[in-house]
Amino acid sequence: MQEVGGKNYETCTIQVPGFINTIANLFQSLGYTTGRAYLDLDFDTPDTYALGSLYFVKDSCKLSVEQYDFKTGRFGKLEPNFDMITEDLSKCSKLRKAKFPKYFWPTIRWTRKGYMHCRFKFNKTPFDFVNVHLFHDDSNIALVHENPSLYSENRKRALDFVIEELRRTEENQNNTLFLFGDLNFRLDPASFLNRITEGADQRHDSVVFTESDDIDDETTSLASVEPNTIDLLKSDDRKDECLRRTVSAIEFRRSPNPSKVDIQSNCVLRIEKKRFDYFNHMRLLKEWECYLEDDKEALNFPSLRELKIHFPPTYPWSEDPEDSEMLMKTRAPAWCDRILMNSRAYDMVCTLENVVYDSIGKDVCMGDHKVVSICHFSFSFLIRLGWT
Repeated sequence: MQEVGGKNYETCTIQVPGFINTIANLFQSLGYTTGRAYLDLDFDTPDTYALGSLYFVKDSCKLSVEQYDFKTGRFGKLEPNFDMITEDLSKCSKLRKAKFPKYFWPTIRWTRKGYMHCRFKFNKTPFDFVNVHLFHDDSNIALVHENPSLYSENRKRALDFVIEELRRTEENQNNTLFLFGDLNFRLDPASFLNRITEGADQRHDSVVFTESDDIDDETTSLASVEPNTIDLLKSDDRKDECLRRTVSAIEFRRSPNPSKVDIQSNCVLRIEKKRFDYFNHMRLLKEWECYLEDDKEALNFPSLRELKIHFPPTYPWSEDPEDSEMLMKTRAPAWCDRILMNSRAYDMVCTLENVVYDSIGKDVCMGDHKVVSICHFSFSFLIRLGWT
């Protein structure tokens, strides 16, 4: 789980334990009476990152499962009950958690990003389960007008940090690793935009303001403070003041052949900081396989593997229950929610039959993200993620 408590966590966090108990009761009715839930709900503490991890063990397997204690460095038997930990997670020896260091991006306050790590042993095989929430793309314009790799480079830095921490605590063991969560992987902006705006010309809308103007958060976004987005100007009326011009929107328009007349109705795509308005948004939803090859960010991590994706993008889905099968016009579609594995885990999964890697809840409202899972029912093996 990411963003435990939701976007309005200050008022909704109190509802989370009851929701988790409902889930636990459902699993118990299916023969999973042993479980653990670790929920970072104390949003007032500085090290809060709003992650939650739930683990359920099938009754027929519970005698074969042990949990690792990071303080003693030993595995121990699981008590046959459901235990939910919501306080003092930093003192809990059954998990490791951390927020990403501030120096990764000192100019922006990423308040709820980090990872949570638990380790279990099943039939003498150690499993590492790492729940990760990486940085999102703060500005659509920054990806187009400035540095296309601006945010992906920072996600790589953060996930490399997690991988290195795992190696440091692995104690020379080649554990079976599953790394999952809202990794916020996005499509390659250059190849994706070229694909959906073929034959279109790019236009910029801009805003001019003075250094003395009071600028709101939208204007002082990362996109507006990069040097290559600012022009210093002089006006006859305000010779002593510097004016700054920043791109506020980007449009891709197709002019009628052979004319080059700029007609606004020919707009194919309009991009703003938090707007991605394509002229045929239904096409993005129905023809997602066409741009799956623009999903390249996972390739930045050669030590991690992934099953082939056969499901639509997991983000950004409408949060309106009456319109839940549509993509929102806020961001480009992307497979943000993923399950990655090291070679040992990947080889194990590939030896199993009837393994399914898929998203869940395609036809119901589940928030702006869709849950992703790897399932193999005969092995009683299930990983789910992405409750946001």
